[in-house]
Amino acid sequence: MTNRPPRCPTQPNTAPLASLAVLLGVIMVLAAVAELDRIPGWAADYGTVLIVMAIATYLAVAGRVLHWGIGELLDPERP
Repeated sequence: MTNRPPRCPTQPNTAPLASLAVLLGVIMVLAAVAELDRIPGWAADYGTVLIVMAIATYLAVAGRVLHWGIGELLDPERP
C-alpha cells in the first residue's frame, strides 16, 4: 500500500520514464562520489557553507529522482 493519491484519468502515464529516472539518479549519486576528493578545494575556494548547501541540494535531487523512479517501477499502476 502506498500513500500516493490515485492517478487522474487525464494524467499522462509516466511509467516509461521510471527506468530513465533510476538511471539518472544512480549516475548523479556516482558522480557525487567520484568528485569527493575535489570537495575540500571547492570549500577553500567558495566557502564551506555554500559547498555543503550545494552538495546537500544536489544529493536531495538525486535521491528524489531515484526514489520516484523506483516507486514507479514497483507500482506503475495506481488504482
